Order: sequence, then C-alpha cells, then structure tokens
Amino acid sequence: MKNIALSLALVGSLFLGCSQESDSKAAQAGQMKMPPMPVKAFDVTLADTTFAKTYSALLKPYEEVAVVARINGILEKENFIEGSYVEKGTVLYEIQKNEYKATLEAAQATHKKAEANYSKTSKDFKRSEYLYTNKAISEKQYDEFLYAIDDAKATLQAAKAAVDKAQIEYNYTTIKAPISGRIGMSASDAGSYISTPNAVLTTITALNPVYAEFSLPNNDVLEYRSQIKVGGVVSLSIGGNSYAGVVDFIAPKLDSKTDTLLVRAKFENSDEHLVIGSFAELKLDGFSYKNVAIIPQNALLKTSDAINVYVIEEGGALTIRPITIALVKDGEAIVSAGLNAGDKIVVSNIAKLKPNSVVTIIGGE
Repeated sequence: MKNIALSLALVGSLFLGCSQESDSKAAQAGQMKMPPMPVKAFDVTLADTTFAKTYSALLKPYEEVAVVARINGILEKENFIEGSYVEKGTVLYEIQKNEYKATLEAAQATHKKAEANYSKTSKDFKRSEYLYTNKAISEKQYDEFLYAIDDAKATLQAAKAAVDKAQIEYNYTTIKAPISGRIGMSASDAGSYISTPNAVLTTITALNPVYAEFSLPNNDVLEYRSQIKVGGVVSLSIGGNSYAGVVDFIAPKLDSKTDTLLVRAKFENSDEHLVIGSFAELKLDGFSYKNVAIIPQNALLKTSDAINVYVIEEGGALTIRPITIALVKDGEAIVSAGLNAGDKIVVSNIAKLKPNSVVTIIGGE
C-alpha cells in the first residue's frame, strides 16, 4: 500500500515539473515574440561649431569723481543745478574768496619788500667785495655784508613760498568740475561753513561711455581664456535693447576669494539708457569647438556616474554609451567625446528602454 502511494506521488511530481517547465518556456517564447520598441533616432555627424557664452554683468561708470573742499571757510556760491550735466572746468562752488584774496595780496606785498631788500644787499655786497679787495674795510665788516646778503636771500625765498601757498589756497576758493558728467546732490548749501579740508561736497559721474564688469568662473577661464581677449566684441542686453561693446581689461590673476577672473568691457551710452549700478546679461561670441557632435538634449540619459546615450547597433540592439558634454544650451548638447560620425542615437521613449533592448526606428531628427 505504501509503495502504491509513493508511486502515485512520484508520478504527480513529474507531471507538475513538466507543467512548470512548459510554462517557463512559454513565457520565454512570449517575451522573445514581443515587438521591438518604436523610437526616433538621430544620425550623429562631427563638425566644428561656434557658440556664445552669457554672463551677468554690473554696469559701472567710466569715471566718477568726488568733488572736495581743500580749505576751510564759508561756502559763498553754488553754481549748478543738482542732477544736471556739467562740463569739465565748470565753476561749481566758491568759498570765502575775499579773505583768501587778501591773504594772497599781503603775501605778494611781503615778497616785493623782500625783493627790494635783496636787491639793496646785493649792491652793498658787491661794493664790499671791491673795498675788501683794496683793504678799505676789515674782514669782519666784509663778513657782515656776506651774512646780510645770505639773510636777504633766505627772506626772499620764504616770501616767495608764502606767495605760492597763498596763491594755491586762493585757487582752492574756486572749485571746478574735474571731469564732464552728471553732477549729484550737493552735501552743503551756500552759507554753510566748510570746516574739514577734503570734505566731499558732491560727486560727478561720467555716463558715456560706461563699463560692464563680469567674472569668469575658474572652469571657464581654463577652457576659454585663449578666446577671451582685449579688443574682443561683446554684446549687452537690457530692457529689450542690445548694445555692442569691446573688452578693454582682463585681470592678470584670479580672485582667490571667489575663484573667478574679472573682465571689463566698454560700451557707448550717448542716450544714457544704460543705468549705472544695474545688472545686465552680457554675451561673448566667437567661442568654438572642433570636431564635435551636436545632439538633441533629450537624448541624454543621466546617471550618478556619467551622462550617457543609447546607441542603436545593427539589427536594432541598444548599447548604452557614456559621453563627454562640453556645453548644453537651447535644447542642444555639444558632445566632445564618446560619439562617432554615423552613430545612431535614440531621442524618444528613453525612459522605457533598457540596455540590450531591441528597437525599431520610426522616424528621425
């Protein structure tokens, strides 16, 4: 009885094993019969290309000067309208002119007196030389004439220095615009007493031309420094308008704090539409890559280790291939390594694919 039961169990297990093996084979057969995934393909070509880089730029004045008082005194006149344009040399302020003029005239009078005294002692000394040579005066008397002319000469030099100083101070009573530009608000009004030399009274800002300063990240410096040169043409976009300018300065070294390289460009601003202190988008043209592939950005498959694309081999089989991206912009990727001319890459249904899948091409780009 036990032998019969054991035989029946063995037969049952054989039938079950055969059934499972049959189901597995049927599943594999069904999988192999699944139709290839339809995808769009892109034909890779290699070529040289040019492109532009954009950076955020800060607009700064071409020149900006603080107008300062160099003397103490009452601010007598203010000869400008705040916010107006002033030409270089325009008289802006006048400070206590009469008092400094009187000081200058007194110094000039002292100078004339010293000149007259020097002239007299010079003649006396010449006579003393003749008399001393002919032994008509003693050596002591001769020395007195010599000391007198030396004293007169020193007095004359001191008087001349006093005149020069008084003239300089008198000149400081008239404050003129050191540059042409738009003048700011006045820090002091007429009637105020200016008590601190070098006190800032106002500022003048030259608005035409203007500077645009921007910084290149270290990576861009390493890659594009040879293509960014003084004299290179750049463009600036702000408020829907575009302006052409020229690079006129490149810093000799990186800023160690920001790891960037300062670059400056100069722009004409005759209409004063470019406002100092504002930010704008600056574009540099003329960058180039040699023998690269330009592919649609949607062909990229990013992983934690690399950026890849699906390459379609003969028969529709897929392989995943890592690539090196030089630049991604405006929906396109510039590939500097990893692709060959003639490769076909997948540009659709990428999320549904796996390596070693089989695809069929339904269209291209």
